[in-house]
Amino acid sequence: MLRFTVPEELAGERLDQALSALLPGRTRAGLQKLIADGRVLADGQKAAKSFKVQPGCEIQLDEPDPEPLDLEPEDIPLDIVYEDEHLLVVNKPRGMVVHPAPGNYSGTLVNALLWHCKGSLSGINGVIRPGIVHRIDKDTSGLLIVAKTDAAHQGLAAQIKAHSFERHYEAVVHGRVKEDGAVRGYLARHPKERKRMAAVAADAPGAKEAVTHYEVIAQYDGFTHLRCRLETGRTHQIRVQLASVGHPVAGDPLYGPKKGVSSLGGQCLHAKSIAFTHPVTGERLAFDVPLPPYFTAFLQKLRGPKPFEGLLLAVDCDGTLLNKKKKISPGNEAAVKRFMALGGAFTLATGRSIPTADSYIKQLNITEPVILYNGAMIYDPVKQEPIWSATLPEHIKGLPERAMAQFPGLGVEILSGKGLYAVGWNSLVDAHLNGSYRVPHERCGVGSLADRSWIKILFVTGEAQMPALIEWLHSLNLDGVEMTHSDQTLYEVLPKEAGKGRGLERLAALTKRPLSQIAAMGDYYNDLSLAQAAAVCAAPANACPEMKAAADYVTPSDNDGDAVAEFIEYLEYGGYEEYGSTRFLKES
Repeated sequence: MLRFTVPEELAGERLDQALSALLPGRTRAGLQKLIADGRVLADGQKAAKSFKVQPGCEIQLDEPDPEPLDLEPEDIPLDIVYEDEHLLVVNKPRGMVVHPAPGNYSGTLVNALLWHCKGSLSGINGVIRPGIVHRIDKDTSGLLIVAKTDAAHQGLAAQIKAHSFERHYEAVVHGRVKEDGAVRGYLARHPKERKRMAAVAADAPGAKEAVTHYEVIAQYDGFTHLRCRLETGRTHQIRVQLASVGHPVAGDPLYGPKKGVSSLGGQCLHAKSIAFTHPVTGERLAFDVPLPPYFTAFLQKLRGPKPFEGLLLAVDCDGTLLNKKKKISPGNEAAVKRFMALGGAFTLATGRSIPTADSYIKQLNITEPVILYNGAMIYDPVKQEPIWSATLPEHIKGLPERAMAQFPGLGVEILSGKGLYAVGWNSLVDAHLNGSYRVPHERCGVGSLADRSWIKILFVTGEAQMPALIEWLHSLNLDGVEMTHSDQTLYEVLPKEAGKGRGLERLAALTKRPLSQIAAMGDYYNDLSLAQAAAVCAAPANACPEMKAAADYVTPSDNDGDAVAEFIEYLEYGGYEEYGSTRFLKES
């Protein structure tokens, strides 16, 4: 038995209309049948469908037992994004019908769900649509939520009604959409063509309010890539409303132009992301899936063969490009090489020295100048020589001995253009240089390095002692230096001219490339200046909170996954559109 209390906003509505609003996943005809069968009570009394409800009225709905389901479960593969005992989230492929209908009693999503869930699906929407809380069209791909229990179904339906269920789509539409906006109006069944919906007046029979918000991602010759957010969820809403303002979805056979993009084989519309509160646990869940191949292929056709032409991507090594084993994952390597094949230029912006960065430069076949020593050197990997470098002032050479006297057991590493020298040894230095990966180094005293040019000093200590060390270093008011974290146990003293952001600016000037054509990615404090200098900057999921806050995009995966590959995908199918067409290449 379902019970509802009529809210203020439904005052004066017919009983069937009020029920339809309270149960948005149900059909009006089905609810009217329940009323006619006497299964609906208003304040304890049977009522006709025309009964006008008032605020506070208690409605009781006595659900009949589910009818035996004659549909056949079918072993059809499903792309399941999330699943628990209450619900699942499916990434529906294009061309799959959601639920059976005349002419489509097999091969549907429901047939596949019956096999996968072994009959454990919500029965609220009847025998034909078990578990289906909301629908997307046959030729629309993307995310769909399925309820396994009636309680989950009711909770999700309530969120749809309250507009707390977030749905974002991406579409390519005909024409040039100049700016972000919204389409507000009313939709109803087309008066003559029952398979179509139509934009109608507010007082038209069956009219329901519909609101679609949209953002311009990119503009092309004759087309625009949009991101759409549904405020309401009506049948064919995006397709009808965009067509009503002169921008039908590309490939749409029902609402598009007669001479449309037939090669698409259907509308270029993808339900890309959803967010909702779990109806049982109360956890807020959000899911996002990549654009499918048909969509990305069409975008690439619109962009042309070299979509990244003119764009430079500079990426940090440790914590970003490299995984915990100090390796480049196969996914990241393939993505970087594909990025370069599509016209992009790739380089490193790292705190590493020449010897420790060299193997990665060779592995990725990097020919662009590389930012090393956290911006204290610009290195040409083709000529194998520095293009520019800075050194610490001579008066800083007394700092390591002062620091080791102040903090006994402090680890100290000194880097010059010719190598790395450990002048203060502890277990952390040992782990840093001889741990899971070996860093070429030499152990020596500070005095033996007096005649060398120092590029940076690296202080190595535990997290407990680090705040006191940093406070002491800053209290010295040292001239001509820049100081930054490298990670939780490493703190660096660099020349004043250094810093990854300055290195990026210097690299842009040396290569005669505007900063508006540079993207960057990093994970830690020393990468914050990258975010300020680059046109767009990303951070992996494992980045420090400050870096995540400064980044334009945070990848779903950390550096032990394929975070760089995810950023490149974002640039290709989202960010590059957002920053590229309107900022990267046309604003210098």
